[in-house]
Amino acid sequence: MPILLSILFALNLGLLALNLSAPHTLSAPIALTEPNVQSLQLVENTAPAAYSSRSGTVSSCYTVGPYISERAAQLVMARIRNYGLEVQMRSLRTMETLNYLVYIPPLPSYTEAQAVIEDMSQYDVQQHMVITEGPYKNAISLGFFDSTIKAMRHAEYIRYLGYDARYTEQKAPREVYWLDYDEPFGSNTPVLVWSESIDATSKVQLIPRACRSAV
Repeated sequence: MPILLSILFALNLGLLALNLSAPHTLSAPIALTEPNVQSLQLVENTAPAAYSSRSGTVSSCYTVGPYISERAAQLVMARIRNYGLEVQMRSLRTMETLNYLVYIPPLPSYTEAQAVIEDMSQYDVQQHMVITEGPYKNAISLGFFDSTIKAMRHAEYIRYLGYDARYTEQKAPREVYWLDYDEPFGSNTPVLVWSESIDATSKVQLIPRACRSAV
């Protein structure tokens, strides 16, 4: 057995020496690409591709808003677009609830309104003031509240004291912003999470809408 191993070792050394001594020449250089195939070129400043339901695939389409800040809407829109989805922003003029006024309806004169206030001094009513101009002239303001429940309870207390108290919603015009976007069915893009992180003051909602037909 040792003699056989020695013979095999000698043969391997001989083959190795033969390979090293033989000239290595190539008849032609190896082509880096297939013939008639153009090389790839880098293209800069191209518009990013965005998913759209108009491509004809199964899609989900949503409207999210309202954003009370245009800047917040723009930032969320950029996040959606960078995510690879088609998105559009639209503005809407609406009436925003500022607060709720509790009041006693207008009396015939300022003097009569002031007499009611003096009569109320026997009770622990913290806020009361005669309104001297506008549609509520000679009415008695009993305070502004940030919710319907608070205004209703205060009006009920004043009525319990014997006065004709009421409450009304105070509104002002405001521009709000909505975002319309499309996504592949079942993607569940975290748009509400992005909205909360960018602007927690905008209490937005996600509303499904009909997708646009493919062109």
